[in-house]
Amino acid sequence: MADTRRRIQEYRSLWLLLIVVAGVTAAVISSCGGGGGSSNGGLCEECGVSPDGPCQPSVEVVPGPDQPPPCNVEGSLPNPCSVELICRRKVDSAQQRCFPKDPNTADVNFQFRCDGSRPGGTAVPQKTSTPGPTATPSASSCGDGIIDAGEECDGINLNGESCQSQFCGSGDLLCLNCKFLFSQCSSLSCR
Repeated sequence: MADTRRRIQEYRSLWLLLIVVAGVTAAVISSCGGGGGSSNGGLCEECGVSPDGPCQPSVEVVPGPDQPPPCNVEGSLPNPCSVELICRRKVDSAQQRCFPKDPNTADVNFQFRCDGSRPGGTAVPQKTSTPGPTATPSASSCGDGIIDAGEECDGINLNGESCQSQFCGSGDLLCLNCKFLFSQCSSLSCR
């Protein structure tokens, strides 16, 4: 009889553990994307051009040490906190993800990782609900040394950027046709 009670208690403990694991897994999947191919523009999900669409302006996440500021605090049963999002290419691939913005600036948090990868240095254009004219570099403006809308750089004007600021190691960041050229940067993942 005592053996039966002990087994029942063990099974109860196992079931409680499984319920907790399922809850934590659901929270992680909802905050970092499920990888199922569809996107709602949440944290770490694909973003950019169709069919993914833009990131949500912000997302609610459960605070913890692996979350972006200001949600990277530990606690028991914390309240969700809001994190603003921005669409950026991953530094080591052309995939675009919804990364958290740095709470102190309007730019991306370069320390946060989605799928193990940090964001790259160039913002991905977001579609807006009211489409307007899109500025693209024209032959007349590219090469004038002035960075116009749609240009990452212009000639020797790199807009203060470098291989290091683009998370591509050391070396010389170049400009070709008003787009960054990473061929002289030391990180092979940026080429």
